[in-house]
Amino acid sequence: MIIELPRSFIMNSPINTKGAFVENGMLKIGKEQSFRKVMTEITYQIKGRNRCCYCGKIIPEEEMTIDHMYPQSFGGPTITNNMLPSCKKCNNEKGDLNTSQYKAYLKAKEKGEINKFRAEIQKYRKFMRELVDFDIPQEWLSEEEISKLIVMLDLEDNYKGQMYNKISRYYEKNHHFQKPVIIGKNDFVFDGFLATMYAKNVGLKRVPVIRMDNVEVIL
Repeated sequence: MIIELPRSFIMNSPINTKGAFVENGMLKIGKEQSFRKVMTEITYQIKGRNRCCYCGKIIPEEEMTIDHMYPQSFGGPTITNNMLPSCKKCNNEKGDLNTSQYKAYLKAKEKGEINKFRAEIQKYRKFMRELVDFDIPQEWLSEEEISKLIVMLDLEDNYKGQMYNKISRYYEKNHHFQKPVIIGKNDFVFDGFLATMYAKNVGLKRVPVIRMDNVEVIL
């Protein structure tokens, strides 16, 4: 997929492994740069830093947050296409609803039908947990052979840490990962390192991925 990018963007020094920049429509990210920080900064640059995308109010920049339109708890990725600047109030109220569900919630709130809405959402989530891996647009998703993915990870710090164990428990219970792995044009894993390592360890051949065709790593 093609993620949303500005025409120009520079973060830190663009010539080392801790920088990031846009060149000819391609986002290049240093291998040591935080992918989440880059996505957050680009989202603010594209969509604004002081207006909530939900209530429309002007908010001081230090009080702004980033909301995932499709929630992370249902596979929503940290990419610009899935991120909106939001005030804390709207972000907290939206919780782990997606944007269309949040709009339905606001209408139900106006009509005094919150209990009915919550019952419908519970049914929907039960369906999602049991039958569908992720509540995100299917055109964002594909599968990739694990052997092709490039993973850079400090095993001493992370390999047997709490996050790895959390991934293991989730997969054993649900038989799928909570989020797809995010990779760039050159198969570098930007998000989902531990999920990829877990998949290798249990003998999986392929993993669900979101491939960003206009993003590549600077090694």
